[in-house]
Amino acid sequence: MMKPARPAATVAVLRDSAGGPEVFLVKRNAKTVFFPHAHVFPGGRVDEEDADVTVVGGEVDRERMGCENAVAYQAAAIRETYEEAGILLAEGEGSDALRHALHERKEGLGEMAARQGWVLNAENLVYWSWWVTPEVESRRYSARFFVAGIRDGENAKHDAVETVDSEWVRPCDALKKFDRGELFLAPPTHFTLVELQDYPTVQAVLTAGRMRATPAIMPLLRPQENGSLEVLLPGHPDHPSQDSLEGVNRFFMDYTPFQNS
Repeated sequence: MMKPARPAATVAVLRDSAGGPEVFLVKRNAKTVFFPHAHVFPGGRVDEEDADVTVVGGEVDRERMGCENAVAYQAAAIRETYEEAGILLAEGEGSDALRHALHERKEGLGEMAARQGWVLNAENLVYWSWWVTPEVESRRYSARFFVAGIRDGENAKHDAVETVDSEWVRPCDALKKFDRGELFLAPPTHFTLVELQDYPTVQAVLTAGRMRATPAIMPLLRPQENGSLEVLLPGHPDHPSQDSLEGVNRFFMDYTPFQNS
């Protein structure tokens, strides 16, 4: 029986640098069931309580998501980014103690925001894409990807629980590290980095995000004999989806550098 896809939210947090936008990646713990060791954008499951969180702004993106619990995705994106990366995408002041309390579920995001006077402004997020884990997988997610921009990111750091390392890196450099076997990526992360690498500024990314069509992307994965992975996306003749992505609908990922690591 096919497993249902659990709602999830993930955020590519960006900052400007002299060499172009950098994105914050965290490395998953080796004990993580879903993509252990992988470098990912901060994110995680949408909790039931996220639907009750008061979020201001973001109405256009909620309409673009086209689902009843769109606000829960936005709240989860803010919560998970703070838990995993220490980046508070809200108006207000955070602390390590508050971050740990939220991470350990000692207090919910809505309660904490009300007590601390935080304004959870979804205008800080821009809805980017929608990835759904293939039906053949035992653990499946319906993940809404967002992009967000911050000024410096000096306080950004992995949580040292679910994630064990982190770094700011230009998307093009992250892709080069993958090619060299230095940074393990899942197909949705890889594809998103490819999409982000040509934008000159964070503002350009956010502007582009607001104009994107976002059909569901359930990749069709075809392992190759040489160790690479062929990834087919909606719009490719061999993909079953009736939707179609703009631009690339097929790419390859070479995982051979990771086989002996």
